[in-house]
Amino acid sequence: MLGMLVATGCSRGFEGELLDNSTPETYLVTDTIIRFGDDRLESEVSLQWWGDDPDGFIVGFEFSFDAVITDATIWQYTTALDSTFILAPPPGADSADFVFHIRAIDNQQHTDPTPASLTVPVKNSPPQVTVIPGLNVPVKSFPALRYFWEGSDPDGFQNLDHYEICFNDTTGPIVQLSATTSSAIIEAENPTETALSCQIFPNGGTIALGETISGLSGDAWNTFYIRAVDQSNATSPFVAADSIYIKRVHSTVLLVNGYSTTTNEAFYINHLATQGITTVDTMQVFSTVDGAYTQQSADNLTQGKIFDMFDVIIWFSNDANNSFSLAQKTTEAFFNSGGKMLMSVYISSSFDPLSNFLDFTPIASLVNPEDTTLILDLGAGLQALEADWPALQGTSIVGVVKPINLQIGATPLYAAELTAKDNITLTFTPWTGVSTVIASKADGAGNTNFVISTLELNKLDGLITMDAFFEKVLMDEFGL
Repeated sequence: MLGMLVATGCSRGFEGELLDNSTPETYLVTDTIIRFGDDRLESEVSLQWWGDDPDGFIVGFEFSFDAVITDATIWQYTTALDSTFILAPPPGADSADFVFHIRAIDNQQHTDPTPASLTVPVKNSPPQVTVIPGLNVPVKSFPALRYFWEGSDPDGFQNLDHYEICFNDTTGPIVQLSATTSSAIIEAENPTETALSCQIFPNGGTIALGETISGLSGDAWNTFYIRAVDQSNATSPFVAADSIYIKRVHSTVLLVNGYSTTTNEAFYINHLATQGITTVDTMQVFSTVDGAYTQQSADNLTQGKIFDMFDVIIWFSNDANNSFSLAQKTTEAFFNSGGKMLMSVYISSSFDPLSNFLDFTPIASLVNPEDTTLILDLGAGLQALEADWPALQGTSIVGVVKPINLQIGATPLYAAELTAKDNITLTFTPWTGVSTVIASKADGAGNTNFVISTLELNKLDGLITMDAFFEKVLMDEFGL
């Protein structure tokens, strides 16, 4: 019986009519949205769908937002069952109706001839922007500034179109920055002017925006404003950063005061005046209010642009750690532009002898004898090691002195008469080791561009020769 059944089956085959392929069907999880006025959806809309094919399976979908489907409609392909769309109303409109069409595709590449559709009523929500503090928030600055901000949009970040910035007057000229910009350095083209035209470097880059920004005033208080604009031209309110006093550049010489107050500024101003330099700019680089620096820039890159506004920097401080750290990070452009620096920074026992903050100076390392403290006694001399340099003499006791070993090519200028205190036996003897405390180095062309003293110059005028020292540094070496 089984053999007969098999034979019969093989001879007759399958009987019946082959059915045509059925097209797939497409369904939206939501088929109707009824909302009016302020109850409309925000521009960021999430939609879900699915498909069914009675004689196969679904391999993907195509969707379109054309108001009416025609032969010219361009469909976008997806294999997802949901997606989030930014449906921004057109510029100038605060609401709009978008028609979403979607059609399924089966495994034989047939598409649903009756796509599922849904009208999506949306309203636009205005964007927002917040000014973000930088590393420092200066109260006083020369005209190079950096501002940071963060924009958002209830309708999705992709709905942000651009930012608009200005200084002091929100009804005046504004400059647009792209939505991908989250900070900008604003640098005066001529920092000596009162009405300042400034270049803009988006995101702190090296390429300036093609458009400049006006409205910044020198020797006056200024306020930076920013607002966000979305794709529908809706705007946030203008947001103001903290006001800042902008100082014009009045001189080619900058005094960088590394003390916490105006300590010793008069000493340098008076000796510069003797050389005929009667106008100088000053900066109290470590002045603080509530623990925050008030004259340092928002970041090191911007601070470097400020230092590069000057030909000569005279930096004096009793804070070696902060002074060397900041100067190393912010003076590269200054030196690359031919700048020259005189540094008088006292190095105390707390300074790390292995610090790499000295790399940009003439100093290779510090002399740090074991169990020994080196002292400059009252009246101790500083011997000039180069011709035509005046002798110097200490006017007070310096309890800790750190002589210096020099980098290759640097020139020792002064050696101090130091006393060595044995910290174990508490005995005192003349120090016979390396005692260099003032040195210089030159640029690639052989011109002196850096003179450094590890003792405060205001304590070395016992022979009333400091005017001659400044003349030698500024006139002979720096060429002022």
